[in-house]
Amino acid sequence: MSRIDRVYIAAHRKDLRLTRICVASVRRWYPDIPVFLLKDETNGTFSTREIEATWNVRVWPTKERSFGWGFIKLEPLFDTERHRFLMLDSDIVFLGKVIDALERFDADFVVQEETQPPSDVPDLYFDAAKIRASFNPGLRDPEFTFNTGQYVGTSGLVAREDFSNLVEWSQPRRVRYGDMFNPGDQGVLNYDVLEKLADLSISVARTPFMKWGKVEMSPFEVASLDGYSPYPFVIHWAGLKHLRLRRMLRADILSHFEAAYYRRLAFGHARRWARLVGDETERWYRRAGRLIARARLS
Repeated sequence: MSRIDRVYIAAHRKDLRLTRICVASVRRWYPDIPVFLLKDETNGTFSTREIEATWNVRVWPTKERSFGWGFIKLEPLFDTERHRFLMLDSDIVFLGKVIDALERFDADFVVQEETQPPSDVPDLYFDAAKIRASFNPGLRDPEFTFNTGQYVGTSGLVAREDFSNLVEWSQPRRVRYGDMFNPGDQGVLNYDVLEKLADLSISVARTPFMKWGKVEMSPFEVASLDGYSPYPFVIHWAGLKHLRLRRMLRADILSHFEAAYYRRLAFGHARRWARLVGDETERWYRRAGRLIARARLS
């Protein structure tokens, strides 16, 4: 068994509510594992002090504040000190002891086992044909791909220099070849991992530990999400988020862990509702602003 010694959660201002829920779900089964927030302030500054203080969570130190779509998730890979970690997007919850299940694999990377239609791969990841024609004639078509919202990685095996021809290290980051790679971290990381796997410098295991979509989310019972949960999986709401939590698939699971989050806070119930009212007020305020702006232009 190869130990996972920490969890990273990518945190953004617009996903802060989901970040709280994600943290509460991780802590349900892993109260002691180090958890770090990867704070990206591209969409504005935000405080995580409450999460840190209440749930024994720390912020991963970065020199920069603006990273863009998923690129902050590359930073822990560049750490020269060797760690085996679990990377998570905020729109994820644990359904049980998923880390225990992932530790059965000794590979440097453990990724979601998925099957994508070949026609979808260029947009979701990278266009191998265009890359071959442009700068890497020996590139093979990908044997597999993986969603970077959840994966086990090992630091010290991937270097920033690996991406020097792929990423502009601006604030926020940008891919250099927008017509060949997905505009976030997913395309370039898949490309680099597959290239390293081909030359045998890393090892990769694949397993279906992430559940997505109505069909895959439907079997789970909230009543079973206790210490004896039989579900060693995560749910990921990639592409399925909604401004209002109650309109998301399996909102009952999200609400379950949100309630757990606020039970740890003094006056937690009141804080929860105050934030809901504040979020709704902000949405209406922004909508009114857009309507006024359109009226002035008409």
